[in-house]
Amino acid sequence: MGLTKAEINLRRLLGKCELMIKSKQRNDERFPTYIQSLEEMWKSLQTTTPSIADEAITEYYRRINNIKLSLGLITEDVYNSNLKERELAEGNKISPREELLGIRKREVNPQSNTGNLDELIDYHENMQQKIADEMLILTKNLKEQSELANKIIKKDTEVVSKSSQLTDVNFTKLKLESNKLTEHSKKAWKCWMWIMLVIVLVVFINMVLFMKIMKKKY
Repeated sequence: MGLTKAEINLRRLLGKCELMIKSKQRNDERFPTYIQSLEEMWKSLQTTTPSIADEAITEYYRRINNIKLSLGLITEDVYNSNLKERELAEGNKISPREELLGIRKREVNPQSNTGNLDELIDYHENMQQKIADEMLILTKNLKEQSELANKIIKKDTEVVSKSSQLTDVNFTKLKLESNKLTEHSKKAWKCWMWIMLVIVLVVFINMVLFMKIMKKKY
């Protein structure tokens, strides 16, 4: 029997997430959305496709948890606990015939109801505890990521502020040096002008003296 559209979509998204992890893209901001979509698609696959094998459902569940473990969303203990519970749920799954026989057995032996009820209560308590642990881990991870992001932003802000201050200081120094250079250029120009005037004056006096001497001779 061929794959359904829902199963194909689930496989594609699983492959994409696994490829992103192999490509060292664990910090991609799309991962939380992808994980949520994977879990919803996996749950939907169990209800909309009853003909799918339990082994395939378990394998998809294992791959989803493996992705969450690689991203640090769950610990290895939670990962192993999830797989054990899934295997237990798969092993306890009974056929309609076995379910009918079980009902008849319960009718014959009413005491089994109490044991089944206790097992069901224990199972739900374990599930609630597991969910609470996962929520605590997820909250801790989000808090750590938020604190790290705040530190990075604060550090970048300090660097930008220092760079801005350094730019202002350098601009002020450059302006002062430019003003000094302008004043120096003005002073140098005045100095050369006076030197040229003195030279012209000396040449003029020498020419006058030379002309007077030449007149006396002739």
